[in-house]
Amino acid sequence: MKKKLFSLIAVAALSASVLAACGNDDSSSSSASDSSSSAGGDTKEITVNAKSFEFSPSEIKVKKGDKVKLTLKNTDGAHGLEIPEFNVNLQKDGTAEFTADKAGTFDFDCSVMCGAGHDNMTGQLIVEE
Repeated sequence: MKKKLFSLIAVAALSASVLAACGNDDSSSSSASDSSSSAGGDTKEITVNAKSFEFSPSEIKVKKGDKVKLTLKNTDGAHGLEIPEFNVNLQKDGTAEFTADKAGTFDFDCSVMCGAGHDNMTGQLIVEE
């Protein structure tokens, strides 16, 4: 009986040490990938205000490689903000984060039907080299 109990404790201790080692390797590789991805560009925090049929600002400029934290605030009515090329689709107030990994000019628009001027509610994200 004592031999079985000792074996069980030994197996549990060995398993715990193996799992602890795996956990440490995962966290250190995660930190390394986080720092390498942020080394490519700055983090840009941008707040876009949405009101009746307009975004402010309606033009956003970032550099290729920048991490973008985009926050939508509805100041009048219920609106959304969609940038399909970066898989951003905010519905009402919210935040989305993405990396501007391709250069160009990308249109964004309101993704919530907000009234008669909905189709004119647009803007541009400009990602510069």
